[in-house]
Amino acid sequence: MRILLISDAIMNKDAGGISQTLYNLFSFTQPQEILCITSKRELLKNPPSEPYQNRYLTYRFEVVYLKGNRFSKYINPFINWFNYSFNQLFRNFKSLKKQIEAYNPDVIISCPNGSVSVFMHNKLLKGLSVNKVIPYFMDDWMYKMEFKWIGGEIHQNIKKLLSNNKSWMMISEDLSKILTERYNIKPDSLLEVHNPVDISNAPDVDLLITKKEFTLAYAGALWPMHFDSFKLVAEAVNNLNATMRINLVLYTSTSFWDWHKAVIEPLGVVYGGSIPYKEIHNKLSKADALILVSSFLPDYSSHSKGSLQTKITDYLKSKRLIISCGPGYSANHNFLKKNDCGICIETNNVDEVALQLSNILEHIEENQKKAQNGWNLLQAEFIFEKFHEKLKNFILKS
Repeated sequence: MRILLISDAIMNKDAGGISQTLYNLFSFTQPQEILCITSKRELLKNPPSEPYQNRYLTYRFEVVYLKGNRFSKYINPFINWFNYSFNQLFRNFKSLKKQIEAYNPDVIISCPNGSVSVFMHNKLLKGLSVNKVIPYFMDDWMYKMEFKWIGGEIHQNIKKLLSNNKSWMMISEDLSKILTERYNIKPDSLLEVHNPVDISNAPDVDLLITKKEFTLAYAGALWPMHFDSFKLVAEAVNNLNATMRINLVLYTSTSFWDWHKAVIEPLGVVYGGSIPYKEIHNKLSKADALILVSSFLPDYSSHSKGSLQTKITDYLKSKRLIISCGPGYSANHNFLKKNDCGICIETNNVDEVALQLSNILEHIEENQKKAQNGWNLLQAEFIFEKFHEKLKNFILKS
């Protein structure tokens, strides 16, 4: 089976988030069985992992690059409009189209993480005879986005992608419902796709026990759609440290730590470093509980409602208790409740968060079953072998 992947995210096993998921998802393919198309700019920022370094074709989208100065907010909207309009009117990307035709994919997976990728999907496939296209969305990044150019508009492009190709891959059923309602399109078939993991090197862990000192860990990015809730947990832990001993450790890239440390370091958050993916599960298994967060802020409500964080399956592999803080409509919480594999804190009142957190930790051994449920779920549905087989079957039947 020959797969063509069109995405502005790169298959990189150590990059976290969407890049890590794409790598894990398609790691069953031999290099000659997959061809990827992305922007040259993204590839230079985030090179693909072995063995897919030579399986990428790139394009340069920008005719004029966006500015990063005090005039940016005035200039960049026009530059953006110009780039899209110029590409719409004057560029055909003939070389890439010929390479797509020569490769002759059995299926095209289109996984946009931004407006450029949606635009390029429609541009590259226009006029080509393709066998099968499957849209794959991991986030509602287009929520509240209003953007037009000569001959096009972002939501028009997304609707075209979804309506012309009704076998969908989505990070959650919640996201599928959001897009169905927004664009008035219902899929003929749907595959809910979570980050699959290899459990051959899963850590051995001790049972959860009540103790005098606890360690909580968070691994991964801290974007604005995560940060308010993470800060809330940090404030609660800081307050509890007057009567309990709790360490909150953050494993993330230096860029995220540098971005947020002025706010969270005074709250006692400890930076644990940027840990390679192959080592992160053992590192997390040393904690007593793992923190998951989703934003309470209205601006990120659709993200919280539709996006299941990719780190959940990695947390399950680490075999520790998951404690999630976020609104009641969070996709993370829906998943944890449905599978009884974690505890949800659904208030943004710091005193209430602290009260619930102290109660969880003081009775942590009573939640061993939830950690075990998560491990059982992972083995049943999200290990490489089983999920890769499910993905291949979905592609073949679509």
